[in-house]
Amino acid sequence: MKRFGSQLPVCEPHWYQGAASPYYRKSHVELRARVRKFVEERIKPNMDKWIESESGYPRELHEEAFDCGVQGVLFDQKWGGTMPEDFDAFHELILWDELARSGGGAVLGHLAINTMALPPILFYASDEIKKKVVKDVVQGRKNISLAISEPSYGSDVANIETSAVRQGDYFIVNGAKKWITGALMADFFTVAVRIGNKPGLKGLSLLLIDRNSKGIDIRKMETQASHSHHIGMVTFDDVKVPVANLIGKEGYGGKYIMINFNHERFVIAAGANRAARLCYSEAFQYSMDRKTFGKRLAQHQVRTEGRSLSPVLILFCLRTKRPFE
Repeated sequence: MKRFGSQLPVCEPHWYQGAASPYYRKSHVELRARVRKFVEERIKPNMDKWIESESGYPRELHEEAFDCGVQGVLFDQKWGGTMPEDFDAFHELILWDELARSGGGAVLGHLAINTMALPPILFYASDEIKKKVVKDVVQGRKNISLAISEPSYGSDVANIETSAVRQGDYFIVNGAKKWITGALMADFFTVAVRIGNKPGLKGLSLLLIDRNSKGIDIRKMETQASHSHHIGMVTFDDVKVPVANLIGKEGYGGKYIMINFNHERFVIAAGANRAARLCYSEAFQYSMDRKTFGKRLAQHQVRTEGRSLSPVLILFCLRTKRPFE
């Protein structure tokens, strides 16, 4: 397979550097090229500006990403997506890995959030809810966030307190959600609520709530690094939500959330892996460029945790056929 990207050892996945793999085909190579082109041309030149801006990156970037064949690749064509006919998990791995090359700041980060908040709707919601939400989100016109964590219950999902009390054809929702990624950009929320007094995960249900519903307040939360995460506090004060907006079965929300977490972890892990690779790449390149005492840093017998760094230089020179200078 043709080499792609940086050829510094381990600075790209092995198959980018010529290693044989049974997992990647023509459609994987094409997707990789599309996503890299989009990152290089649309994200990297603007990234610092968008990270520092109070408003983050522009919403229109999602529609651009869809038009370029990036935004819709994870979604079936029946929902307006551009999923390849031979789609598999390696297509998704390429998507998150290449997007993470922007280096941080979560520019276009709501694409990841959409893939976390939308699956419960795709798998469990009524056709009415799907028609209301899915196609617009898939094609970048709207966004959706997952609202689970609360001020008193972050990872302790089983004990969340946001309540939904049924009154006729509506649920009356009260409570607060905190650290909600993408809250300021979301048009919809997939919200974990407690219907009735049943404790634990078996008392939870999921509701689709429109951000424009009366009684919702969305407040930006200050973060140390980037504004592009759009992290916010979402409070619900007697918000009327149609009973028809119940996602799946009442009392099954805990199960849906746990299943959904599996995919979330995959998305996060893929991005974190590339972030580590970027750190390694920067350090490797610096060790090759910087000279002290007449040598490259990589040529010094510096030891960390009992291991020498000079084999890194040896591997590089062997691969690139560059002489030691």
